[in-house]
Amino acid sequence: MRCVLCKATHFSVVHRFRKCTRCNLVQVVPMPGAEAIAAFYREDLKHFDPYIAQRAVHRAYFRKKMQEIKKLASPSTLLDIGCAMGILLEEAKRAGVNAFGVDISRDAVTFCRRKGLTASQTYPKRRFDVVTAFEVIEHERDPVGFMRRVYKLLNKGGVVVLTTPDHSGIWQKLMGRHWVSYQHPEHVTFWENESLRYLLTKSGFSNITVRRDSPRPFPLSFLFTRAADYFPWAAWILKPIGRVLARRRIVNPINPWDDLLVVGKK
Repeated sequence: MRCVLCKATHFSVVHRFRKCTRCNLVQVVPMPGAEAIAAFYREDLKHFDPYIAQRAVHRAYFRKKMQEIKKLASPSTLLDIGCAMGILLEEAKRAGVNAFGVDISRDAVTFCRRKGLTASQTYPKRRFDVVTAFEVIEHERDPVGFMRRVYKLLNKGGVVVLTTPDHSGIWQKLMGRHWVSYQHPEHVTFWENESLRYLLTKSGFSNITVRRDSPRPFPLSFLFTRAADYFPWAAWILKPIGRVLARRRIVNPINPWDDLLVVGKK
């Protein structure tokens, strides 16, 4: 058994996972094969139902991200890896940026194309000023290979922007083995500041920054209705509370996945 990031062979146990004692990456052991991971994304439009239901929240978030990205790079082209329902692509287009989306999910790509967006299941044979990957790296069984591909997809001086749940964050400490990011079977790696910096440095990036991501303006009811999905044994009380709060339309800006935001330059 080797760490998929630094190739070390010494680990500590974290719940049902293993943490590398050299670079602090936490990973699934044994690591599933590429075909097993790809199987999660076949005929999976229903997987996006919670995302679609809260698209106004995500639109506000990605509009803010595009403002931040334009300050970082003044891009004319952008590639969004893991484009899902294409909300970032729409906001990039609105900001005057030529955007292209990639997603392993055929349903996600079809959804984007029906909205007139440019999306594919395969990577384009061109380079971009910015490459984004929101909530993607935790799905990658070969994170170094993934980031080296991102590096090649960038123009010289280009910028990568990614987010991922923080394994060293307060929510992981409070929730332990019930932490939200652990509940996704397609999540195979778990990251923190040190391991993310190591990943980008090893992949060739410089000017690396890692910080807490900004919140998304979720309604307070979202906390309870989404929690019912992760903790079905408590759904009998969580869902009714969510329905009551939904009628009150109280907004509670949160970073629900305790995300870190990472920026690196080619």
